[in-house]
Amino acid sequence: MSTRGRPIAVLTVTLVLLAGLFVSWTGGRATATPATPSLGCPAGVGTGAPGVTRSEIKIAAISTLSGVLAADFGSLVPGIKAYFDMVDAHGGVDGRKIELAYDLDDAGLSSQFQADTHTAIQQDHAFAVAVSSYWFTPSYFVATCTPTYGYNVDGNWSGAPNLYAAGGSVLTLKTIVPAVAYLIDRTHSKSVAILAYNVSTSSDLCRTTGDLLRAAGYHVSFTDLRLPPIFANLTPDVQRIQRAGADFIVSCMTVTGNVALARDVQQYGLHVHQLWFDGADETVVKKYESLLQGVYFDVQSVPETAAHLYPGVYPGLEVYLKAMQRYSPGYADNALSLIGWESAALIVAGIKDARHHLTQAAVVAATNRLTDFTAGGLEEPVDWETAHFFATRKSCTAYEEVKGANAVPVLGKGKEVFLCFATSDVRHPKPAPLPPGIPGPRQT
Repeated sequence: MSTRGRPIAVLTVTLVLLAGLFVSWTGGRATATPATPSLGCPAGVGTGAPGVTRSEIKIAAISTLSGVLAADFGSLVPGIKAYFDMVDAHGGVDGRKIELAYDLDDAGLSSQFQADTHTAIQQDHAFAVAVSSYWFTPSYFVATCTPTYGYNVDGNWSGAPNLYAAGGSVLTLKTIVPAVAYLIDRTHSKSVAILAYNVSTSSDLCRTTGDLLRAAGYHVSFTDLRLPPIFANLTPDVQRIQRAGADFIVSCMTVTGNVALARDVQQYGLHVHQLWFDGADETVVKKYESLLQGVYFDVQSVPETAAHLYPGVYPGLEVYLKAMQRYSPGYADNALSLIGWESAALIVAGIKDARHHLTQAAVVAATNRLTDFTAGGLEEPVDWETAHFFATRKSCTAYEEVKGANAVPVLGKGKEVFLCFATSDVRHPKPAPLPPGIPGPRQT
């Protein structure tokens, strides 16, 4: 889960479903009408097969490979390439290789992202596009019904049938709070501090978390939801957290901000637990091992160390790690590369189901018939009949804690890494039974 959002308003048409209504925004005005969400491309749109030949299917990627945001957005492509290479090594799909033919860099600039969008669709004629950018805007992807996959950092992936953010296109806010409360209880923490950027998704997530914790009787002693998303100075906040007596910090910042937080926490000698929603990356843990001891991560996929701790229990994770080591060495421990792998798996699943009539619209329709997609046993099942409009990951999460040079799964029962909660249970919650299909020892 990411906590970033765009710092600018995008005056384009987007769609979401709220309380059974289709709500559309254009130029700042909202219109709500009862409707059944459409899971297909508009009539006459997406009927072609650009980038498809007898021997290959060409895919494009747009991500931030350079500039100050590259550390947070630049590692999607290695996971995509590894999955495609694995599939191609076994003959591709009906003899067609799935090729990541275009790897575009937006350099962390909104204007360049817009240019790359038109390059990928209009000039390169890519069949589908994978995206990892702070500046993703959906309008042209939706208008062309281009199958679009990737990393959701803003919540603007929801509502369109062709936008597939990894794990579901609707960001979860309220439904993660029981898991947060459970961790607070398990660490015997008494006072909570909350930090977020002054951009929508980051501040909304942490504001919701703070409000629900207060309503449930938890003591929230310090809140700052107005930190700048780039080059934030966290020292004043850490000093205030120390004066407030907080012993638990919830951070809705990026990994860059979280590392800066950990550095200041150590410098000022705070004895606090930290929960990060972004940063569950073994490369980060190894690089900043001395700063991150005891930090907790909230993750939505099977933690990578589970493959070593529980051999044979999570075979999908073992396939991922083996393929990454072969095809994209150096990125197996990267959390964003895992999102790339999951995105590539969904691309291939849709192509396989639509292969007898391979058009963009057919892939969109076929993908939206997948009701229990787990990317081969890596994540909680995603129902793409509803995941464009409702939060798929309603109440399940996995926790990792940094211990030594690794982040290891904690708090699960036995070899189970996931915890699930009743979404309304915030006051001292207890784990609920795990749902069918979720990766774990019950499936082996």
